[in-house]
Amino acid sequence: MRYSCCLLALVAVPAALTAAPRDPAALAAVIDARLAAEWKKAGVAPAPAVDDATFLRRASLDLLGRVPAAAEVRAFLADAAPDKRAKLVARLTAAGGHTRHMATFWRRTWVPQADTPEFARLADDFEAWVGARLQEGAPYDRVVRELLTLPEARTARGPVSPVGFFAASESKPENLAASATRAFLGVNLDCAQCHDHPFARWTRDQFWQTAAFFAPPTTDKAGKSVPPELTIPNTKRALSPELLDGSAVKWPAALAADTGRALLAGWLTAKDNPYFARNAVNRLWAHLYGTALVEPLDDLSGDGGNTGYHADLLKELATAFADGGFDLKYLTRALVLTKAYQLSAVVAEDQPSDPRLFARMPVRGLTGEQLYDSLRTAAGLPTERADTDRGLGLEARKRFAARFHVERPVTAERSVTQALAMMNGRLTNDLADPAKNPTLGGVVGAPFLDTKGKVETLFLAALGRAPTAKELRTMTDHIEGAFEADRDRALGDVFWALVNSTEFNTNH
Repeated sequence: MRYSCCLLALVAVPAALTAAPRDPAALAAVIDARLAAEWKKAGVAPAPAVDDATFLRRASLDLLGRVPAAAEVRAFLADAAPDKRAKLVARLTAAGGHTRHMATFWRRTWVPQADTPEFARLADDFEAWVGARLQEGAPYDRVVRELLTLPEARTARGPVSPVGFFAASESKPENLAASATRAFLGVNLDCAQCHDHPFARWTRDQFWQTAAFFAPPTTDKAGKSVPPELTIPNTKRALSPELLDGSAVKWPAALAADTGRALLAGWLTAKDNPYFARNAVNRLWAHLYGTALVEPLDDLSGDGGNTGYHADLLKELATAFADGGFDLKYLTRALVLTKAYQLSAVVAEDQPSDPRLFARMPVRGLTGEQLYDSLRTAAGLPTERADTDRGLGLEARKRFAARFHVERPVTAERSVTQALAMMNGRLTNDLADPAKNPTLGGVVGAPFLDTKGKVETLFLAALGRAPTAKELRTMTDHIEGAFEADRDRALGDVFWALVNSTEFNTNH
């Protein structure tokens, strides 16, 4: 049994026009002003603003990786404070769930290989390391520098560390160069690995000169360490490290095994690097808005990165991010506080739907982790931990997330196999049983709730909103039409129908 659930919306508010350093709301106002100018130029009216319930659900999925619990929904909807959305964003970005969710996001950005069976073992330690850095509030540039300059002795074994970045590239200089430039600069350098392309910006020499930073120093005839060289495969040409912008490399008198990596990391994470801050902003924007300011994500060095639709806005935000000390929470809060982020996914049919305009929010599929954690939250089950069940506490979550893996949520489409797994899978069917679903069990055993009250509670838990009059009538009729002995099962049918709905399975 399936039910169609509607989306609600309110009217948009005019954008603000002023900005101030380190003030997320002020930076959000600047973004809104820039986008409003683009809408006016394109003759596009933005979608209306979403209601509180939709905003809470969207922000919870984006910032915590799960839907809000029923109690959180009730509290937020009952709050009459005019600034409650800003307070919510501040609270969510300070929560441990945000750290966990964003650790997965950055791991997936930096080490996408860990989503494959071959390298899946690398994900846990890497995400734990990223999470620890985010939890302590480490600036983004420091996190990346620490990752790239990981001591040689820890690339093979040791405590929780970002070793997965090196292991996923098999510690090969050429693989590390391709991974680092893509992940941290948004530059697709590996296309030049084998030969020069007539219309590409980067040359084969530049690829191998970048790769040489990841090679250990060599020794000259006098036994002194000198900068490394890499020989281009199938040639006799050996190249020394050179930076992509052509600036001079200042080698110290004494060279260590990681000197090259340290020099590259210093240049790569510098405030004036033309790609570093822009890449971070672009990827975080894509996470929150579905589409990046500049697409594709790994080609900021192309024409679109410099003269594309929102290239100037991206540069402006990158400057604010760098000037703000590469503070990820500051940037995240600014992007979520915009009126653009709070626009509905529903627009009139006669309005253009070009995603580059950001005049509406796109409908995005949930990642496997979001879907699993949302199912457990809706059911009132606690967040699973890695230190439970003899260290196997997250195994079920990993298997589920792998089955429902998506490359880009904004383009995600549920496969037949995935749809069947949701409808007939063990987890979903278990959650239709009041004995295995605390939310459902509580509703079934609540003497103070009539049938309508029970349906409303299930809607709040699963969809984060109250049912419409039509939905309430349909669900109530289904439950009260069953025999008295079957009404618990009928309530389970309602929960099953809600978590299998398109509304539950998307972020909108």
